Amino acid sequence: MDQKMNPFQPLYDLCNAGDSKQKYADLPEFPRLIDIEPTNSCNFRCLMCPTGNLSLKRKAGFMDMDIYKKIVKQLTPYKTALRFIQWGEPLLHPKIIDMIELARDNNLLTHLNTNGSKLNIPMMENLIDAGLDSLKFSFQGVDRKSYEEMRGTDFFEGLMETVESFYKHRGNRVRPYLHVSTTITYEDQETVKGFKARIENYVDKVTVGKTVLEFVDTNAVRLRPHELELLKELKEKESVTKTHPECPEVYDKLSINWDGTVTACCSDADNQMLLGDVQNDTLLKIWNCEKMNHYRSMLSEMRHDELPVCKSCYDYHSLSESNSQI
Repeated sequence: MDQKMNPFQPLYDLCNAGDSKQKYADLPEFPRLIDIEPTNSCNFRCLMCPTGNLSLKRKAGFMDMDIYKKIVKQLTPYKTALRFIQWGEPLLHPKIIDMIELARDNNLLTHLNTNGSKLNIPMMENLIDAGLDSLKFSFQGVDRKSYEEMRGTDFFEGLMETVESFYKHRGNRVRPYLHVSTTITYEDQETVKGFKARIENYVDKVTVGKTVLEFVDTNAVRLRPHELELLKELKEKESVTKTHPECPEVYDKLSINWDGTVTACCSDADNQMLLGDVQNDTLLKIWNCEKMNHYRSMLSEMRHDELPVCKSCYDYHSLSESNSQI
């Protein structure tokens, strides 16, 4: 495994420093980080994801370039980094390369999460040439069986090959920083070790966490009978620590949906913590709005259970490129 430096790590370290009360008292003038949802459409049907299990209430769509340009213009004076993540597969957006290039031309750091299914060789070269700073390959499970159970598609081996191919195409170039992230449900440690040993020579970082199913409403999903039964079974076996974390979201970043609406949290799939719309308000105004400050005040007092999204937030202890929902 190469020991390359994650270009986002100094930012993550800054965002993770201090507790909620300290962060609320020392709030930055403008977000240090922006999450952008190029689309909430996806070609996978993952059991744990509102997009994949069809429980997402928002309509599907793709961010218009005029909205994106408006966002970048506001980020540029502050040099705010941005991540292409949220509730869809970013590489489905037909203008994703243009988006990355525009950010690069304005000296903004960029990160992208992907399920890897659209990463053919031309796309790999385009991402490298566009100046993408960081890329996360989003796995599920640590072997073919556990991956297919959760993702609803037999692409484990295909993704392993894609990771290796991207690494070889990057060659001696520094960017993008390559990260493989996965979560597990019942897999044993020997299987986890085997997965890491197989993949670690082709990326800069490998992380394995717990699959969190706490927020999944089994009454709202639209799955085939055997998929629903599997989801219920896995949810019953879930072993996350039921302790609310210090919030890594509301003191450092904003999340922008494909239609320009802005929410306080990247886990807010259905706009339950909506703050505004970039087509009507500036990001600076949204950042300092009364509703956002209300959320900050409540979370600084660890009052998670009084907020619809936050009450099911567990085992989520820091801001990093692995804290995404796709």
